[in-house]
Amino acid sequence: MVLIRAATTADASAIAAVQRAGWIAAYSEIIAPDIIDQATAPDGGARVRETFRTRPWQRKIVACAPDSEIIGYAAFGPERDVLAAPWPHLVTSAGAAGEIAELYALYVHPSSWSTGAGRALMDRVLNRTGQVGYAEITLWVLEKNVRARRFYERAGYTPDGATNILDGLGGVPEVRYRRALPGSG
Repeated sequence: MVLIRAATTADASAIAAVQRAGWIAAYSEIIAPDIIDQATAPDGGARVRETFRTRPWQRKIVACAPDSEIIGYAAFGPERDVLAAPWPHLVTSAGAAGEIAELYALYVHPSSWSTGAGRALMDRVLNRTGQVGYAEITLWVLEKNVRARRFYERAGYTPDGATNILDGLGGVPEVRYRRALPGSG
């Protein structure tokens, strides 16, 4: 059984550890190891804590095992314009108007893959964004991340044709997925 709860700044190091393990397991054949290491530095807890301060629109939730260990997390909020520079991306007009949400990240520690933790996180994100009135939700996923793409497709997402090249991650392509939210018609 997994417990889903709101994340706090005290969870930052555990969130960073889940992200790092997830990147290593999922992206090692897609992104160069030195880039993964740089993007998920072991001191990532400070970086995660900073997002609580600099991105007040972003919500984070964590999945906890029965022993309270954090085994996954998700971050979401209004849709961003990832195709516009510079970072951090600006919120789109549809995001600002509360029409389109975005799942920014969903990671589960590889030792907890296929346990239902990812599904529980996804269900909570979909319910929360739908409850506050968003009609749709988008996400970006690495084009070659077949496992994640299958997961998102099972959750009702479909590619909408938008693509982006992540220059900072070695030029890897990503694709955008979209789905309607519960109660949106």
